[in-house]
Amino acid sequence: MLSGGGDVGRDLPLPIGSFVPANLTPAGALKHWSDGQIFRAIRNGVDARRRWLAIMSFTNAGRLSDEDTHAVIAYIRSLPASGVQTPEPPDRFSLLGLAMLGAGLLPDAKPVFTGVIIAPPKGPTARYGRYLLSYQDCRECHGKDLAGGVPGQLPPLGPDLGVVREWSQAQFIATMRTGVDPNGHRLSEQMPWRPIGRMDDDELAAIYQYLVGLTRS
Repeated sequence: MLSGGGDVGRDLPLPIGSFVPANLTPAGALKHWSDGQIFRAIRNGVDARRRWLAIMSFTNAGRLSDEDTHAVIAYIRSLPASGVQTPEPPDRFSLLGLAMLGAGLLPDAKPVFTGVIIAPPKGPTARYGRYLLSYQDCRECHGKDLAGGVPGQLPPLGPDLGVVREWSQAQFIATMRTGVDPNGHRLSEQMPWRPIGRMDDDELAAIYQYLVGLTRS
């Protein structure tokens, strides 16, 4: 588990390059990294040699609170060694990827942030739900205001999450746990409902409260 390998680029909708996930266990390079260097990789998408980690910087992992980021690092440190070290360099853009990057057609890399991020108290509240969604990648598919993806963004185009207002909290939690909504519609396999469904009841209730409280401008 978390031993890296494969190529994320093969699963992307366009052939923008090759992106090999690093081995995060002690069999990989992270055993030589300090906790601070791992923190910087998560927060700012830069490795121990100050190289850009493209896919990491495209995600919202950098919005994890300081405390949660340190918890992730502690978990990574606890893993048994598995697999082999990831070949260098892990990221290679294709000509198409470089062209799209130069034209601003790929997700924006997150700006370097050196401040402190503090999560709100955990609980089934909209405030905590907003924090949980801040480090997920929901808006990459469902749009910036979660009202649905729009043509021109990278696929897949997710639906308007305003539909959640028509569901009860119990129905929303059941949907995230089973992959089937209250109308019997099966969620797309491109939707990461399985890892989301592993959140506990308070976390899923918090996301529900945030989604039903959204207003559209």
